[in-house]
This record gives sequence, structure tokens and C-alpha cells, in this order.
Amino acid sequence: MTGTIEGEILDSGESTTLVAELFALANIHLAQTKDLDEVRRAEAIGAAVAAAMREMNEARMRTRDKHPITGTAQARLRKEVEARLGRLGALATHLADDTIEDLVANGSDNVWITRAGTRPDRAAPIAASDEALIALVRSLASAAGRRFDHASPELSLELPDGSRLHAIMDVADRPAVSIRRHRIASADLTDLAANGMVSAEIADFLNAIVLARCNAIVAGPFASGKTTLLSALAGLVPVWERIVTIEDARELGLHKDDRHGNVVSLQTRDANIEGQGAVTAADLFRASLRMTPDRVIVGEVRGAEASVMLEAMSNGKDGSLSTIHTSSSAGVVAKLKSYARAAGDDPETTAERIAIALDFIIQLRHTPKHGRYVASIREIRAADGTMVATNELWTPVPGGAQLGAPISDERAERLVEAGWIRPRPGRRTL
Repeated sequence: MTGTIEGEILDSGESTTLVAELFALANIHLAQTKDLDEVRRAEAIGAAVAAAMREMNEARMRTRDKHPITGTAQARLRKEVEARLGRLGALATHLADDTIEDLVANGSDNVWITRAGTRPDRAAPIAASDEALIALVRSLASAAGRRFDHASPELSLELPDGSRLHAIMDVADRPAVSIRRHRIASADLTDLAANGMVSAEIADFLNAIVLARCNAIVAGPFASGKTTLLSALAGLVPVWERIVTIEDARELGLHKDDRHGNVVSLQTRDANIEGQGAVTAADLFRASLRMTPDRVIVGEVRGAEASVMLEAMSNGKDGSLSTIHTSSSAGVVAKLKSYARAAGDDPETTAERIAIALDFIIQLRHTPKHGRYVASIREIRAADGTMVATNELWTPVPGGAQLGAPISDERAERLVEAGWIRPRPGRRTL
């Protein structure tokens, strides 16, 4: 077919996809430029977007039923992407580097970046002064309909590439910025067994947990692989099952994973400048129940999401999954109680809800010597007042876990029906 797209496309349904595609291509070109001043950075952004536009049009001409984008449509598209990259300032170069996982700035000139598997390295300043850094963040906030000023000194928002930015001013000695890059993890249990995160026996057990539609929470400290393991578990869900995910930042990416064909990805939203438009995890959970889900997956539990997660796990749609930040499997119950208490829930009611809703806790650990690995698996048994009884089925040993207490007959029966074969107790499994 011949022809071009020349009309006003940026208000159409195709706009979001085109902007995201051109932004990603321009980022690749921008990654080749480093340590530029403001004038040279603006020139580099323009050149990167122009090159990306050429690539996009060349690809479109090679694709059946797609026209190249020209004229007014191209001008508007390029202007939108250049504006997005321009608002990022010196951050644009770092965000164009896919090897960078995290960036933190303690003021404009004390900047550190972390790449996968490495320690943080000092980087060039991201602004000429602390005042310029505040202005940069304020521009990003304004574009998202948010504030960053003396009245609202803390900001959390999603950047155009999906990274999550947190910034704080006034209450810190210098303005501080933290950016976390979310990598979509699509590993499966076979991959995780190959790299030592799980043993073959634990992989079989986890596979049965998912197929038996048990409710489980993946726990561990920062950077221990919680999201990676949760993605691997979600990959075991049959492709025809409808999954609804609830997150405050889209880390799971199940809606982009070709192992899943029926996914709705929901994300919380903070209030705008006028204090309106906030959407909480609880709001999204209520909405999810109207979406006829087979499973509801709540991303990392950091507070009020605890009640949402427990509600999701006890609403009759078994097979829910979630993650939580803890250093031990025993600490998961205590943290869930603490979060629920802060939300105003009664301690005894919370204990009962945990016992009813949650089946298993899978604890990860990360050490320099052994890397990331499953260190404990705990079964939730029952509630007695404010106490929750548990069995530690796999207990920690250096670099892995070994079989400990026996599983309850009730849950063993569910798992056996899902294909699990009980291993012999007392043997190290990693």
C-alpha cells in the first residue's frame, strides 16, 4: 500500500503507542551521547528523535498496511517525544542506558548509578545546582499534573520509560532523587533452578502450589529476586486464566508477557495538584472483582495493600500471589499484622484473615557467596487469638534450604492432586 499519515494523530488511540515507540528508539540513539551541556544535550535530543523517526518510517514501509508518518503528524509526534526527553534533562542519558538499574542523587552533584550485578559507581552531576535539580523534578511533576514544592516536598511518579522516580526536598539536607528501573522478568522455574535460586525439589513444590491454586506470598530483602520469582510462578498459570494485577508501579509486566493471554494490569494513582483523582489499591481491588478474574495478583505489599492482598486471597478466587519485604519467613506474619494494625484492623481479625487467606510463605535470601536463593518455605496453619501458627517446611542452611516440618495432610492432598510427589525429609535441597 502507498500513502502517508499526515493528519493530527496525537489525540487518536494510536498516539500513545507511537509516542512510546518513538521514545524508545530515540533513547537508543541518545545512549550514545554522554556528559553534554544543556545546549549540546538539546541538539543531541533533536538528532536522536530525527534518527528514530527515520527508523520508524523505514520499518513502517516494510510492514504491510502501515504508512510512513509525515507532515503535521510527524511534527507533532517528534515535538511530543523531544519535550519528554527534554524534561528529563541530564537524566535522559542515564535512562537511555539499559544497563543501569538504579540511580540515586544526594543533591545535584553526588550521583550514583548501579548496574546489574555491580556495586554503585559515582556518576556525573545531573544538574548544575540543587536549585536546577529541583526545577528539573518540578518540570516532571508538572507534566504529570503533580506538585513538588514547599507544600508538597515529596514526589513519587512514573517516568515515560516506566522507571519509578522518588524525590524529596526541604525535609532533606539537599534535594534527593531515587530512580528505580523496572525490568520485566520473564524467567521460568527451569531458569531459576539452573542459576541456583531453587532446587529441583523446591521447583516441583512451587509448581504444585500454583497448579493447586494455593495462595502464596514471596518474601525477601531488597534485590533478593522477589519479582523475578513471582513472575516465574505466574508463568505457570494456564494461559486461558484471566489475571488481574494490582500494583503501585508496574514491575511484573504480566500484560506484556506472551505466556499470558488474558491480563488486566491495574496501577494505583496519586492525587493531582488539586488533590483529586487518587486511586488506591483498595479501589482497584473493588474494580477487579467486577472483571471476572480467575486470579488477582497484588504487587509488593508495603502498607495498606496488606488488607487488599488478604481480601484478594480470601474472596473465593484462590491462587493469588504477592510479595513483601522481610528478612525472614517468620517475619512475614508480624509485618502483615503491623500493616493491618496501622490501617485500623483488629489484631484478632487480622490473624484470622491471615490464617484463612494465606497458604504459603516463600522466603528468599541474597548473599555475596551464594547469590539469590530460596531459604525457607513456611505453611500457614491456623489462628489462635492474635497468634498465627505456622510450619517451616523448608528451613535455611548455608546457600539453600532443607526439609523440616511435615506439611499438613489437607494441603499435601491438594498438592499431590496437582502432581506433587513428596520428597523424603531430612535432606538438603539446594
